[in-house]
Amino acid sequence: MAPNCWTSSSSSSSPSSSSSPSSPSSPPSSSTATSPHPSRHRPPLPLLLLLCARLSPSTAASPFDPVTSCAGRTCRPGEGTPRATHASNPFVPPASPRNPLKHSPHSPYASSPEYPYAPLVAAATRAARRHAATHAHLLVLLCAADFDYRHLAANWHAALARAGLDNGLVYALDTPAFDALSRRGVPAVDGAANVAAWNRTRLGRHVQRAEAERHVAAAAVAAAGMDVLLTEATHVVGREVAPWLRELARAEGERAVDMAVGKASCDGKVPRPPIGCGIWFNLVFLHGAGTAEQRSNAVAFQLAGVNKGLVDFYLRWYNGAHCITNGFAKEFFGCQPSLQAPVTPSTLEAWNTTAVVTLRCHGNLRVGLMPHAFFNQPKLFSSEPNRSRSFGMIARSPKPAQRDRLNLNRYDEQDFTELKAAMMEDSLWYI
Repeated sequence: MAPNCWTSSSSSSSPSSSSSPSSPSSPPSSSTATSPHPSRHRPPLPLLLLLCARLSPSTAASPFDPVTSCAGRTCRPGEGTPRATHASNPFVPPASPRNPLKHSPHSPYASSPEYPYAPLVAAATRAARRHAATHAHLLVLLCAADFDYRHLAANWHAALARAGLDNGLVYALDTPAFDALSRRGVPAVDGAANVAAWNRTRLGRHVQRAEAERHVAAAAVAAAGMDVLLTEATHVVGREVAPWLRELARAEGERAVDMAVGKASCDGKVPRPPIGCGIWFNLVFLHGAGTAEQRSNAVAFQLAGVNKGLVDFYLRWYNGAHCITNGFAKEFFGCQPSLQAPVTPSTLEAWNTTAVVTLRCHGNLRVGLMPHAFFNQPKLFSSEPNRSRSFGMIARSPKPAQRDRLNLNRYDEQDFTELKAAMMEDSLWYI
């Protein structure tokens, strides 16, 4: 039987300590200390300390909290996360709540009682107004990052600074990430409490909650009347992005869009009909600064994609946050998308401007498919052969070799080490 370890603070107790008859925030009673058979209750103090250290290797209070301290120092990205494989994973998803929400716990609209985004919208407003003063466009560039992603988010911001863009904002998914980014002077907003609210849903893994929350947060910025480009922290944004998005926002008539997404490959690995190419839902432009109808349509699609992901088959399986990204794909293709002429499924891959797709839902939502000149990922994994296409205005280095892991909760140190190496090789690392 494991010894009864206790700490001076309940916030740092292990998740299992609540099952102990003794309070985790108080020492054992004097009756225990004077027991005639102390060896039956706990080992000698030096051995006890060693066992407690092994039982509590991190500062995380729950499986959803980041591990920040490793051997008395700040953990490297992913260092404190147990390594998982497809066959073996120490993470055990918690039981779902008895009556889980089947929709987002938050609303992106300030008029709703479930609206928690006032600090984010206030910071986004300041960023958008700075940009509008020099670019005549109310635009926010947004990424989300937890503690393990803090260096990637800092690099994302450094790339914006190199490009002369001052409208970037990081949505910190935990307080340690917010603190670390703030110390670096990176504009950030603490969204930890908003992420925690997803425990009312069936999202039982951190990566799923992170993916869902960042999309709803972006919708909140759009609902407040600003254009927002939601990117990954692993994206590197170039200076050409600002004028390109300004022209996209000003498009009228048949070229007008309510939102836009990245165009993925057209290599036959994903369903081709009816548009001809795959879609990147990790790069999303929401035209919140457009008309009230455009804003409403874009926000409605964001919420619908997240809500559909909450009940997806991949909720329990596979890598990363597939349930959420699959929710967007199912919502998109379930709305009977049709390409606007003269683009056809066979010509979409080579189309060098924004193609427009109309959906038969969400107010006949008009979705722009960004050309590869804007965003193009030549290959998904380092293990794949190089493709002929180059990066677009937004670059993203290939991820580490594909590592399928069942019920993945957080990415481990190998993921971040290999990704940083790939970014350095591509000259995309600036910090």
